[in-house]
Amino acid sequence: MERIQYMKDSVKTREQLEDELKHALKRVEELEALQAEHSRSIEMLRSYKKALETMQIGVTISDLKGNILYINPADLEMHGYSADLTGEDVSIFSASGRRRPLTKEKAASMKRWKRESVNKRTNESLFPVQLMSDVVTDAEGNPVGIVTTCEDITERKKMEQEIKNRVEELEKFYEMAIGREVKMKELKEIIKKLRAESASDEEG
Repeated sequence: MERIQYMKDSVKTREQLEDELKHALKRVEELEALQAEHSRSIEMLRSYKKALETMQIGVTISDLKGNILYINPADLEMHGYSADLTGEDVSIFSASGRRRPLTKEKAASMKRWKRESVNKRTNESLFPVQLMSDVVTDAEGNPVGIVTTCEDITERKKMEQEIKNRVEELEKFYEMAIGREVKMKELKEIIKKLRAESASDEEG
């Protein structure tokens, strides 16, 4: 390994000292820029974290193995938890308690997906949810994690069921009305026929 030979300032020329000073000032500027960038990044992360913690929708970040790296308060509350679940498997939310393994190849091909499912609370009660997941990649584009938002759609499902029931009731009423109209027409035809036969008998 080559050893760098340092000269004492007393034996350096003015030009050498000025050159070293320029390099030192440039290095200080670079370090200050890095420090400023680091501070901005930290502040940005704090802002993102605060935004996640105040969101009404649940957010969970996990690695490809399904280990929870971060979960916001809304998701914890939605599932009935009060303690942090970092390190737990995301399958604890699944009604079946199982989940399909996600390979890097599958994650890379999926990128983003939306689906409805049924999740489980700590008291074992089940509730319908809408899940939206996005794949997180590193600088090289390789999938390294999953960000999933979770929304409790219990009220929406109730409304959908109520609308479905109302439509079914209207359809039954319509069928009854149509059937009644048909019967009225048949009855009128019978009455008309009876009147015609009665008139024929009177003429005879």
